[in-house]
Amino acid sequence: MKKSILLLLAFLFSIGAYAQTDYGPSAGQQNHNLFSGTGTNSGFGIKGGVNFATLRGSDKDVLGNFSGLTTFHAGVYTQFSLGNTFSIQPEALYSRKGIERNDSTFRFDYLEVPILAVFNITENVSIHFGPQVGILMSAKEEDTEVNIEPLNTFAYGIAAGAEARLSIFRLGARYNLGLEDLRKENNQGQKINQDIKHGVFQVYLGLGF
Repeated sequence: MKKSILLLLAFLFSIGAYAQTDYGPSAGQQNHNLFSGTGTNSGFGIKGGVNFATLRGSDKDVLGNFSGLTTFHAGVYTQFSLGNTFSIQPEALYSRKGIERNDSTFRFDYLEVPILAVFNITENVSIHFGPQVGILMSAKEEDTEVNIEPLNTFAYGIAAGAEARLSIFRLGARYNLGLEDLRKENNQGQKINQDIKHGVFQVYLGLGF
């Protein structure tokens, strides 16, 4: 699964870089894009920012008193224009989630791949919405590795947000609604159905090219 996602990402971002090539016979001609006649609303870049992570769900009270964790995410994106107001934006993000409970910090590190529909409200403001999938890479309590076997290592959910663009800079906010349960087994290895899921609010800064 991990190799398949990494190969898909490599393919997508190689297309994104190729799509920015200037095909005009002279330097003064307008850029053209594989997916659009104008080359607008497309590109690739890097992004990173702050995660305000917590856990949600009807069974979250079994964890006792806990608070959210302020942490980070970072990665790359590419954007394929399908017109002047609509585009598709795949991303590859390293995202840390977690909580603080009983004077301990619990961290869950994911490789996530959102595939977002981008709708331009104005020339510089857009809204984003779409599914995302991910893989749990590691889990820790403080600095000690936690066995991830009882956890759902395949993550999926919905992401939605808004972004403002100024020159090469992008400033945005997004909410990631996790739909998979955090745990699939109890400590004895028995299957459970426990409604505890991730919820993450993100604020980020990006550079686009």
